[in-house]
Amino acid sequence: MSTIHKAMKIRIYPTKDQETLILKTIGSCRFLYNAMLSERIETYQKLKDDRKTLYEHKHKTEKQYKEEFPWMKEVDSVALQFSRIDLSAAYMNFFNSLKGKRKGEAVGFPKFHKKGSKDSYRTCVTNGNVRVDFVDRTVRLPKVGFVKFRDLRPSMEGTLKQVTVSRTPTGKYFASMLFEQELTLNSIELKKGLKTKGLDMSLSKFFVDDEGNSPAYEKLYRGGERKLARLQRRASRRKKGSKNRAKAYLALAREHESIANKRRDFTQKLSTELVRENDVIVVESLSLKDMSRALRLGKSVMDLGYSEFVRQLRYKALWNEVVLVEADKWFASSKTCSKCGHVHKGLQLSDRVFECPCCGHSIDRDENAGKNLRAYGLRELGLT
Repeated sequence: MSTIHKAMKIRIYPTKDQETLILKTIGSCRFLYNAMLSERIETYQKLKDDRKTLYEHKHKTEKQYKEEFPWMKEVDSVALQFSRIDLSAAYMNFFNSLKGKRKGEAVGFPKFHKKGSKDSYRTCVTNGNVRVDFVDRTVRLPKVGFVKFRDLRPSMEGTLKQVTVSRTPTGKYFASMLFEQELTLNSIELKKGLKTKGLDMSLSKFFVDDEGNSPAYEKLYRGGERKLARLQRRASRRKKGSKNRAKAYLALAREHESIANKRRDFTQKLSTELVRENDVIVVESLSLKDMSRALRLGKSVMDLGYSEFVRQLRYKALWNEVVLVEADKWFASSKTCSKCGHVHKGLQLSDRVFECPCCGHSIDRDENAGKNLRAYGLRELGLT
């Protein structure tokens, strides 16, 4: 048995009064975060020469802020506590990055939260303060009450732990519910004959598998780039503070949202299909951010959404007892001949056909890489 967490994001439809209270909660959480961050910066500037006094200084709690600003008592107190927790986590990540203790990309100093950017708050479930009814299609939020939703998916198994309420730039409201479940992990019988798929990332085709097949990929951002530029110009030319400017930026936000939704829908359906049809899936370990910087392919790489696709494969493979193998990032999948194993060190990025100088084998570069990845996965599992 293993404990896992699953999230279910639903669109909610609050009434006008409920919408006002949700906005108040989002604003209060943002205000508290910024006020606490400002207090910590000012305290450091005053006491930075006296380390002992600085370490012993007690910062104000959210309770003290509520006494100073009584309007904060109208919103969910747990959501305010999470603002303090988020600030503490931001500081911890910053210091761990400075010390080299944090894995992944370095994290900078905490920034002030800006209105309209990632407007959300989260709360935890205590004593039944949050409930979701999949029959009546309602979710109960602290202080807000029962809010309707129209999602037709079946109920999620497990225990509800947290709920994050968010508002998009286009004015839509969502509730992301985190469920805790017990997952029974059965040992996967590794034997010859398992259906294995090797996937090589491709900027033009999303990926090419070991059989030379690719999904019906559409470059969504590139396709809508001219329209986005036109909407951006139109919005920037409107008078600041005017209703026309607000309408123009709303149209721009809706276009960005449409592109993001289409990309997410594509990766979700594709990852689900691959997990259902295969026993073993082999992908590359790629640093797409570094790739976009080094090759100056930022827009194309980010438009691809390949990192999110691999992330979805990870958790879906776990839930469906499918083996996902991630090849080492130094594995030369593109430069290795899938027929004789010779490494063609002189292969250039512009060479789209792999021609082996050793055995003369000629094959599409991406299909060759897909075959090598499939063979890599089988070797790692001891099936060859």
